Amino acid sequence: MYARIIHKYFALIVFSQLVIWLTTGFLLGQAEHSKPLTRAGSDPIVSSVSPLKLLPVESVLSRLPGTLTIELISLMGNPAYKLLTHYARHTNERHYQLIDAVTGQNIQLTESDIRDLVSSQFHLTSPIKDIRLVSPPIEHLPKEQQSVWHIRLSDTEKTHIYIRASTGEIAGVIDENKEWINVLMLLHFMDYERTGSFDHWWIKLLALLTVLLSITGITWLVSRIKNKQMQISWSHSKHKLVVRDPQGHTQSVIASANDSLLDSLQHSAIAIESVCGGGGTCGQCVVLLNSSASISVAEHYRLSPERLASGYRLACQQDSELNRAVELVECSKRSTLSFELISNTFITPFIKELRFQYQGTEALDFKPGSFVQFTIKEGQSLTFPEHLPKRFQRYWPCCEPKTFFHPRTVRHYSIANRTDGSGVITFNIKMQPAHSPNQRPGIGSFHLANLNVGTVVDLGAPEGGFNLPVDLSKRDIILIGGGSGIAPLKALIDELIFGMRATAPITLFYGAKHPVELANHCWLKVVGSQHANFTYQPIVSNTSSIWCGQTGYVQKPLDAFLSAHRALDRCLFFVCGHPAMMKDVSSLLTRYSVNERAIQIDSFSPFTTT
Repeated sequence: MYARIIHKYFALIVFSQLVIWLTTGFLLGQAEHSKPLTRAGSDPIVSSVSPLKLLPVESVLSRLPGTLTIELISLMGNPAYKLLTHYARHTNERHYQLIDAVTGQNIQLTESDIRDLVSSQFHLTSPIKDIRLVSPPIEHLPKEQQSVWHIRLSDTEKTHIYIRASTGEIAGVIDENKEWINVLMLLHFMDYERTGSFDHWWIKLLALLTVLLSITGITWLVSRIKNKQMQISWSHSKHKLVVRDPQGHTQSVIASANDSLLDSLQHSAIAIESVCGGGGTCGQCVVLLNSSASISVAEHYRLSPERLASGYRLACQQDSELNRAVELVECSKRSTLSFELISNTFITPFIKELRFQYQGTEALDFKPGSFVQFTIKEGQSLTFPEHLPKRFQRYWPCCEPKTFFHPRTVRHYSIANRTDGSGVITFNIKMQPAHSPNQRPGIGSFHLANLNVGTVVDLGAPEGGFNLPVDLSKRDIILIGGGSGIAPLKALIDELIFGMRATAPITLFYGAKHPVELANHCWLKVVGSQHANFTYQPIVSNTSSIWCGQTGYVQKPLDAFLSAHRALDRCLFFVCGHPAMMKDVSSLLTRYSVNERAIQIDSFSPFTTT
């Protein structure tokens, strides 16, 4: 478990730097390495001075015994000795001293000397703007360890010339384009501290993380293979899976090597409970396997040690290829009911409200928070929603409507209304578009959302639901939802206010990314305005010019609510939304010592909306 968590964060860091490398490498290849200044010819050592007039080298060395090397150079047309007094590996780190080769006096370059030197070294097309002496650290020359003269030109390229004060040598020529290239080089080589070198701890740290990433990846892979949680397969083969029901009857079904047991069973029309759609959060798809079968983190959390030792596992966590025989713990013959689709309407850019009319004669009864199983037959569905309102078109990715093939599958959706005797059930189904042309969109959501009004379908009878106490007068109801997770909470609000006529305080915290993605927003606002005991707090994570309400995540206003509440022991909490949000909310409630029995979670994973 820990190797997996460490591997995930190491991979994120290394992948981020890899993206930076690739991006900056491409930009460096495209960058224009301009040369706005042209250099004049090198200044030869003046031949008009007789060697007899030059100060003997021996006398210079006797005056400066620490000199390592001595070199005769031409400085602005005059002979000079350049003495190396301190050696270093790089030129910019060495120390020099200039001596007039005729008089023997130390040479200290002045601003006037530098102006003449620049004019003699370059063919200037623009006048000099200013000259000043600067000491390290130097912005454009992070490796430079000596004082330099900084010359700025009045050209459009914003050219900077740097000349070493000790020798009069050119330390660097930087223009606007070179600055941009330096920034790319900084990012490319991770030189965030501007050392001007490859030898720094950022690169060493990334190298270490890459090594650790490889180690944790191999460790995790070996662990999964050893624990029989996966196997290496070079083909998408199919195999026989022997299924035994609680009555002792067996049957063989065909399963794909890459499918989980849950997918294999559901694709073969074998009824098995799973509200979370394979996320391992509901703990309902319990099956009996060999006791040596691998145990996942979700199974450790959802099943007791005694059941795990006996071979009980979650079908969604087990590979069908590694478990060729499975015994069903419960195999109920789920009854099916006939419904007619009476409306199919977009309520957000991606969520559609589907209303079905029950076709039977007996009363249809269900609890708020109930769910229904939809069986999607093998076939083809459209990749783009039909009759998409014009106001929502800009939120959808541009793609050509076409069809895609999908296998038989099963999906579960929560009912979004109360039972009122009319036989109508409502669903908020979020359509999951394909993220790329090579991917297919959500099977269940696109199939159902593109059904035509009047279509008759057979659905599973409503199951599950929230448990409400008989006496609500001494309770506060707090609902926390996100995205399409509002469906069961809307049904609960509908039941509490219009069915039970409850007077208990009801507070809803509902979060979405964008204001237009707040499903049933108008209905909730109307209910809040007409019923004093209901408080509606919508929160939007992305700021928008059309939104004046709260921004951020539901956890923040919920935290403030909990800290201000003086009787949390009488509160009942109902949570439904994305797993990450529910995890944070559960942790927050635990921090405030809320009793687990006072929390009901309608779990779903992203797979339930596909």
